[in-house]
Amino acid sequence: MALVSALQIPYREARDGFWGQQTSTLNWCEEDYNITFYCAEVVNTLTNLVFLWLGYTGLRDVLAYSHSRIFILVYMGYMVVGMGSMAFHTTLKYEMQLADELPMIYTVCIMAFATFSYRRPAKIQVLIAAAIVGLAVFITVYYLYAMDPVFHQVAYGLLTACTIFRGFYVMERDLRPQLSQRVPAECSQYMREMYKLALTGIFMFLAGFFIWNMDNIYCHHLTTTKKQMLLPWAVILEGHGWWHILTGLAYHMIIWRVWSTRCLEGSEKEFKLDWAPLWSVPRVLVREIEAQSIAAQQQISLVRTQVASKQREMRLAQLTRSEMASLPSDTAVYEGVGKMYVPALLFVSVPITALQDKLSSQIKEIETEVDSMGKRLHYLETTAKNSQEHIERMLKGGGQSS
Repeated sequence: MALVSALQIPYREARDGFWGQQTSTLNWCEEDYNITFYCAEVVNTLTNLVFLWLGYTGLRDVLAYSHSRIFILVYMGYMVVGMGSMAFHTTLKYEMQLADELPMIYTVCIMAFATFSYRRPAKIQVLIAAAIVGLAVFITVYYLYAMDPVFHQVAYGLLTACTIFRGFYVMERDLRPQLSQRVPAECSQYMREMYKLALTGIFMFLAGFFIWNMDNIYCHHLTTTKKQMLLPWAVILEGHGWWHILTGLAYHMIIWRVWSTRCLEGSEKEFKLDWAPLWSVPRVLVREIEAQSIAAQQQISLVRTQVASKQREMRLAQLTRSEMASLPSDTAVYEGVGKMYVPALLFVSVPITALQDKLSSQIKEIETEVDSMGKRLHYLETTAKNSQEHIERMLKGGGQSS
């Protein structure tokens, strides 16, 4: 307790701020400008960094592995939500509140389009897109008119729920039968893995929602406790910050959709879900074929270096033999005995013909080794080429789906 007391930092007494009077229709339990003059809600602002980090990670993987292009928009929307929320909690201005809340609607609309339009005819996809755009416009216009945060929250919740349940329906209607035919022994494992991924995201979302509401209900008591705990310890009681972290980690639901899309395409053997529940952020990656390609490239580099070394050694032996061929047969020649750079190295006289024979034998051995290395190099280059072509075919095939 002495250590805790020694590290306690008092809150800022003044409550004036750089951004002036609040104009947003919402405010949170974190007291305004209680840490710095320049940011209204520091904890609620910084916890949005999880959206930027996970959004960047997801976007990088979509581009690297050519996942469906629709997820580029999903991850960009996800990052915009984080940036909008940071702006909102920094300023508590109504315009920034809209920059936080409306992208939430638009991002889940993109996910809804990806879910409801998957493998539909082009005309149906256009109709679905038009309907979703119309819905997004209606929600935006009505929200701007009513300025009712509850309406926004209900609309967001219903859109999210519809998208999730549609995803579950597609899994059972389409994916389970497909997996039962392609990989009957592993079908249950794939389905269980996907449900676990989706339910983990849902649980995190609901846990964040619960903490957010407890933060609102017990705000007075929490504020009193925070003033006793002081900084930095009181940060853990900022419930809305936990809402940001947990809803950010509900990113699992996006990965669930990426992985289910790959499996619906029949690519479950080419890709894998890289995820240790509660210990890592899930990712959908290319399987070991990529690792094989990288290993082959490394081996190619090593073998080429060895071949170059042997060729230099052979050229030296050939040059020495050529020089000796021009000498008279009775010329005294010497051969080193022992290790080079060792003081005890000795030279002994040997017949010139014996040394020539030895060099010829050495050259033949090196030629045999170089030939063997050449065959191995050809094998490795073929393996690397085939692996790369396989990966490119997979990525092109995946990148064309929508």
